[in-house]
Amino acid sequence: MSSRLRSLVALAVLALATPLALATNIAPASAAPSVPTGFDNIFVAAVDLPTAMAELPDGRMFVASKNGQLWLLNANGTKPATPAITLGVCADSERGLLGVDTDPAVVTNGYIYVYYTFDNGPGCQNRVSRFTLTGSTVAPASELVLVDGIPATEGNHNGGDVHVGKDGMLYISVGDNGCNPRTPGVNCAGGNPAAKNRALPNGKILRVNLDGSIPGSNPYTGAGTARCNTGPTTDGTICQEIVAYGLRNPFRFVPDQNAPGTKFFINDVGQDTTEEIDQFQPGANYGWNDREGFCAAGGRTDCNNPPAGVTDPIFDYTHAAAGCDSITGGAFVPATGWPAAYAGGYLYSDFICQKIFALLPNGDGTWTSQPFADGVGGVVDMRAVSRLGAWSIYYTTFANGGEVRRIVSTTAQGETAPSTFHPLAPVRVLDTRDGTTGYSGRKPAAGETISLQVTGGASGVPSDAITVAVNLTGTESAAAGYVTVWPTGEPRPLASALNFSGANDTAANAVIMRLGSGGQINLFTQSSAHLVADVTGYWTAAANARAGRYTPAPTPARLLDTRTGNGAPVGLVPAGGSLDLQVGGRGGVPSTGVSAVALTVTVTNTVTSGYVTAWPTGTARPLASSVNPVGANDIRSNLVMLPLGTGGKVSLYTLQGTHLVVDVAGWFTDSTAPDASTGLLVATSPTRLVYTPNNSPFGRLNAGDTGIVNFSPAVGTGAIAIVHNLTVTDTAGAGFLTAWPGGQARPTASNLNWNGAKQIRAALAISSLQSGSEVAYFPNVATDLIIDRSGYFTA
Repeated sequence: MSSRLRSLVALAVLALATPLALATNIAPASAAPSVPTGFDNIFVAAVDLPTAMAELPDGRMFVASKNGQLWLLNANGTKPATPAITLGVCADSERGLLGVDTDPAVVTNGYIYVYYTFDNGPGCQNRVSRFTLTGSTVAPASELVLVDGIPATEGNHNGGDVHVGKDGMLYISVGDNGCNPRTPGVNCAGGNPAAKNRALPNGKILRVNLDGSIPGSNPYTGAGTARCNTGPTTDGTICQEIVAYGLRNPFRFVPDQNAPGTKFFINDVGQDTTEEIDQFQPGANYGWNDREGFCAAGGRTDCNNPPAGVTDPIFDYTHAAAGCDSITGGAFVPATGWPAAYAGGYLYSDFICQKIFALLPNGDGTWTSQPFADGVGGVVDMRAVSRLGAWSIYYTTFANGGEVRRIVSTTAQGETAPSTFHPLAPVRVLDTRDGTTGYSGRKPAAGETISLQVTGGASGVPSDAITVAVNLTGTESAAAGYVTVWPTGEPRPLASALNFSGANDTAANAVIMRLGSGGQINLFTQSSAHLVADVTGYWTAAANARAGRYTPAPTPARLLDTRTGNGAPVGLVPAGGSLDLQVGGRGGVPSTGVSAVALTVTVTNTVTSGYVTAWPTGTARPLASSVNPVGANDIRSNLVMLPLGTGGKVSLYTLQGTHLVVDVAGWFTDSTAPDASTGLLVATSPTRLVYTPNNSPFGRLNAGDTGIVNFSPAVGTGAIAIVHNLTVTDTAGAGFLTAWPGGQARPTASNLNWNGAKQIRAALAISSLQSGSEVAYFPNVATDLIIDRSGYFTA
C-alpha cells in the first residue's frame, strides 16, 4: 500500500495497512452502487463489518462478522435476532473472524469451518476450527481445532480464507504476519522473509483433510518435515500443511465453481507497488518477498523474468491504476445465466478504490481487466452462489457499517420477454399412434428426440408466439421413465415434463414451454412410449396488456368434488357422462373480466382406464384429453388452462366412470381489464430447483412434513407466481401433494395425486408467490420431491 495511504490512516510505518484495518478510516461510498446495464445490485442484509460468506444447500447463508459473530441469514436474506455463535476474538487491526465455509455433507453432519484470531488471554493467534451446526445454532463445545498457533503478533497480514476444494480437502490462506514471526517487530514489510520460510505457516496456502490430518498428496510429508498444527516448526524443517508459499497476504482465494476439479485463484495483497492474482498450483512458490506481481519487489523492474522455481501471477495491477491499492474478494463468472461477454471471466474487488473489475481472458493465456461495478464500498469477500437455478455474485462490504449485497444478471440467457396469454380450445398437434405430424404407427424409441412444429398450420399458434401451453400425454410406455421437453436448438436440460411408473403406463401433464428455433419444441423419451400433444394456448411478447395477464388465487380453492357434492350432486360421474362447472364468481375468480382459468383436475375412484376432457361450456367437445387414469381405483391430477365458456363455466367429460375433483389456481384477464404490466409470463429454460434425493435443498419429505422453498433467487423481483413442474418419486403409498403460498393456512386442495407405493408422478403447477416468495409443499405420505421451473409471472 502506498505511503500516502499509510499516512492517511495514521498507521505506523511498519504496521502496513490492508483492508480490514481500514474499516474505520475509509468512508463508505456515498453514491449508490453502479453496475453495467443488464445487471441489478440488490441489498440483502445489514451485518456489522461482514468479512466472509458460505452458503447452505437449503438457501441459508453464513456471514462472518469481524467482531466474532457468525450470522446465519434465512433463505430470504433476513437476519435473525441472534447470531449462530459468537467467538471470542482479537478484533483489532486486521484480526477477527475472517473466514467460513461449509462441509460438502453439511446437511447430514452439520460441519462448518472457520478461520479466526483466537484470544488466548496473554496474546492472539490465528486458528482454524471445525464446528457443528444444529438447526440454526452452532455450539461452542462442538469446536474441533484443526490448525492452531498461526502467528498473529503484528495484527495485520493474517490472510484468513478457508474453502473445501472439490477434492474434499480443506484449503487455508495465511498472511506473512507483517513482520517476521521469529523476530516480532523486526524484519517487517518488504524485509519480512516469512513467506519463503517453510518452517512457518505464514505467507502460505495450507491444506489438511477435513479432520485436520495431513493428506498423502501434500508436497512435504517425508523426512525433514513436521506437523505445524499447533504452531511453527524449527527452521530447516518444513510444515507438512504447506501446499504453496511465497505469498504476502493472500487475504482471499477463490474456487472456480465452473471447473470439474479443484481450481482457484489467489488474490494476494501487494506492498507499495502492485496487487496480483495467482493461479494455485501445488508446490508453487509465488516469490514474495523477492517478487511483487510480475516484477522484482518494490518497483516495476526485472519483470516477466522470474527466478528459477518462482511462479508468476496470471495478472497484476499497479497502485497507480485508479487509486486501487488493495485487492480483496473475487468470484468466477457463472458459466450459465450471465451475458456471453463475460464468459470465462473473473471478478475481483479492490477495497481502497471501492470498485469491482471484470478480468476477461484474451484466449492466449493473458487477461484484460475492465471496470464492472463502482461505489460498492470496501468489499471484503465475494461468492458466486447458485440459488434455485439463478446465479448471483454475493459480496460483503463495510459500506454503511456493513452490508451483504448481490449482483444478478437481468438479461439471463434462456428467458423470454414478458408476454401475454392467448387461450385456445385444445388442438391436437401430435399423435405418434395415428400419423399426426408424420409419426404414423411408430412409437418413439428409448433415447429418441422429436422436434415438434408448434407455430403455423392448424395449431392456431402464430409465428410471433414465444411460449406455448401444451397438454402432453405419453402412453404404452415400455418401462418406467420420463419425457423431457425443451426449446429446439438448445441443449437438453436436466428436467422432466412427464413420468412413467412402469410398463404400459399412461400419463398426462401440462407443459408451459418457451419456443425454440423455428417455433419448435423438442420431446425426448427416456423410455419408449407413444406421445400425444394438444395445444391449449400461447403467449406473445407485451410490455403491457389488458387481456391475458395472470392473477393467482390467494390460495388454491376447491370448486368441485363429486364425492361430497361440492359444485355438483354427490355421485360418480358415469361413463360417457359430462357436467358443467361454474367457475366464474367462485374460488376468488371474478364473475366478469376473465378470459381463462388455471384449474387442477383430479380423477379418483376410477372404474377403469379412460380419460377426462375439459373444455369451454357452449362449444363442441374437442378431440383432446386432460387427465388419463389407468385401471380401477386410480388417482391422477393435471393442470388445465382453458377459456371460460357460457356463463363462466367449463365442461368436463369422462370416458369411464370416475369421481372428479377440481381446484382453481388462478385466472387470466380479458380485454376489459386495465392496461398493466402485472401478471405477464416470463418463460425460462427448464431448470431443476429441488431434488430431495440429494438433500437439495432439503431431504425426503415424511408423511405430514412441510417443505418450504423461497423462490426469490429463481424469479424476477416481486414475481407473483412461479410455473414449476412437481414430480414425486419413491412414494411410500397412495397419497397427494399440496402446494400453496408459504405462511398461509394449508388449503383443501391438491396438485398431485398417486395411488400406490413406488410410483413416479408429475403435475405442472402455478403457485402464488405473494407470501414472501415462499411456496410450501405437504405430502400426506412419505415421498421424494423434484421441482423443475419453466417460468414466472411478473409483479
